[in-house]
Amino acid sequence: MNDYRELEDTVATWAREAGALALELERGHGTLRYKAGREAVTDADGLIEIMLRERIATSFPGDAVVGEEMGAGAGADTAARVWHLDPIDGTLNYALGLPDFCISIALFVDGEPRTACIHQPIGGDMWTASRNEGTRRNGESVTVGKCRSLADAMVSVQPRKRGRLGRDPHLLQALLLESHKFRKVGAIALEMAWTAAGAYDGLIIASRGAIPFHDVAAGILLISEAGGVITDGRGQPYRRGGHELVAGNAAVHRDLLELLGRFPEPG
Repeated sequence: MNDYRELEDTVATWAREAGALALELERGHGTLRYKAGREAVTDADGLIEIMLRERIATSFPGDAVVGEEMGAGAGADTAARVWHLDPIDGTLNYALGLPDFCISIALFVDGEPRTACIHQPIGGDMWTASRNEGTRRNGESVTVGKCRSLADAMVSVQPRKRGRLGRDPHLLQALLLESHKFRKVGAIALEMAWTAAGAYDGLIIASRGAIPFHDVAAGILLISEAGGVITDGRGQPYRRGGHELVAGNAAVHRDLLELLGRFPEPG
């Protein structure tokens, strides 16, 4: 067992504490507001991020932190170890009293994911992964699904309004018609966890600008350690700042890329 596998248990403890705080705050601090880009936010998002930053600072005082609500801390651009936090992914769901929201935590070292955790407070599911140690759901090993074609696949589809899926109705229709089913629950990190554990067979995100990294940082490690494939929309390795992400088992990932290739990006 490597050091990151041991760290995984610590991160899961932080996520569980953050989930309990989210449930405690849901009624009193779940008042919905909107920030730039019409992104939902509540007081609870900030309070949970503060708590997670405090846990990291106590345990790893030299590490940098980048969070959705407070941005990059000092030295984040040059630090070898950087934590990426989404205190509540699916904030709109959280504010509306819907169960599909989660806490997402990931540690990157020298630009590569090493430990990740996604926790859904309602229901209590915890997905964790460490580099070269696999992915677990509630402590039990999981892998991506075994679906062999897009026609039989359940796919998470994230059609951002200005991205390729939002601007090309023919592409969106093709995804609808050529997959078995697709879903969008409004919490990308959670849907990446479901993809890692085989509940979904594939996932596609298409944005005009950079995909917010806090949405996908933990899910990248969960899916790759579960045996999945993650690339950009052209089949190249996904990099932070990319505007498209395609993930799934090898067969569904291949079919999703083939479908995208039939619909060039709008100018």
